Order: sequence, then structure tokens, then C-alpha cells
Amino acid sequence: MNARNTFADAKPLGSIAQSKSTIDYTTTILTERDADNPPDATDYGFGQPVVLPMGRSETEEVAIGVIHGTQVIDPGMGGVGPTLGTDEATNQFRPSLVDEPSTLVGIALLGSASCTGDSKTDKRIENPDHSIPAYAISHGTTVYKCPNQTFRRFHLVDDDLSLAYYPRLTEVAGAFGAELVGEITSQLRESTDEYSDLLEVIERKVAHEANVERGVLQ
Repeated sequence: MNARNTFADAKPLGSIAQSKSTIDYTTTILTERDADNPPDATDYGFGQPVVLPMGRSETEEVAIGVIHGTQVIDPGMGGVGPTLGTDEATNQFRPSLVDEPSTLVGIALLGSASCTGDSKTDKRIENPDHSIPAYAISHGTTVYKCPNQTFRRFHLVDDDLSLAYYPRLTEVAGAFGAELVGEITSQLRESTDEYSDLLEVIERKVAHEANVERGVLQ
């Protein structure tokens, strides 16, 4: 099964450019020179869930992540390297033009899941795993916006809501860790009413930890 086909209706945002750690990746956002319908700023905002194939493009496993930061590259400060468009956009190598700006986003991986191939329901994935993905993401891998129901399904482990990844997520996000977790819980609350109490507890816990680190007295 091809994970890429499973999420064929999801909007491509860009491709993996490099990694900072096992779970922290940098993605180059598509522009008009790479795709006919490139994403706009609302597609890759802070806390936006993403999905991407693990390892080779033919894999049946996907990684789930969130955008934790944005960086705009000024060509006058040294330029950028070559980029690849997504499979839907082009099958040709397109070197970046040094006189055009580029936008990079940081992606923190939350875990992985198996693809089911069922693109018509919320069961596109199964067996969500919130541990650190075992395999590296390949350079040039296409990053897609994660469908809302897929993101919700990823958080249901053994039929219970879980954010087991959040301690390492706050480390990757640094000073914005509490705010990033807050974005995730807000999105989950919109589609997971029955877990609102648990989400509130998680929000309070993360906010308290952040205030302690920031030296803010409650």
C-alpha cells in the first residue's frame, strides 16, 4: 500500500530539507515555482498537524507531527539550496532561485501509525504509537496537512485519549512548548467532546510547568 495515495486528497505543504534531531525536522514550503496550487500562510500555521510517509515512499507507515516554528530565509543572507517539488507538482529537479525568498517550518514528530488505505472515513490510520519513530524521514519526503479526523484518531490509543508525547514535544518547541500543546488540545477539543475534562487537566499541567520554568508565580 502506498501511504502517499492514502492521503492523496490532503494538501501538500512542502518537502523535508533536513533534520535537527530524531524528531525535529525542517521542511521547505512549496511556492508558485514548485506547484500550481501552493499552500498559503493559513495552511502551515503554528500547531498545524501534518502527516508524512516514513522511510521509503512505498511504506505503509506514516509519521504524525505538528509545526512548531517558522523561518523566512532572506536570499541576501546567503541564498538557499536546491529544492524538489512534490510528486503532484513535478517530476523534475528545480533549483531554487537565489533571488526569491523561502519559508522553512520546523516539524516535531509526535509518533507514527499504520495506514489502512481507507480514505473515506476517519480510519485512515490504525495502531497509533506515541513513541519516537524508529526510522528517519528521507530527504525530499512530501509533508501533507493532516486531516482533522486522522489527527483525532492518532490520539486514541487503546480507545483512550493520549498525549504521551507531550514531554518531549515541549522540549523540541522550547519556549513555546506550552502554547503548542495548547494548540493541539484546542484542536482535539473541537472534535473530541467526551475528553474535554482530560484535555483541561493536560492544559493546566503544561501551563503550570511552563510558568515554573519562566519564573511566573501563580
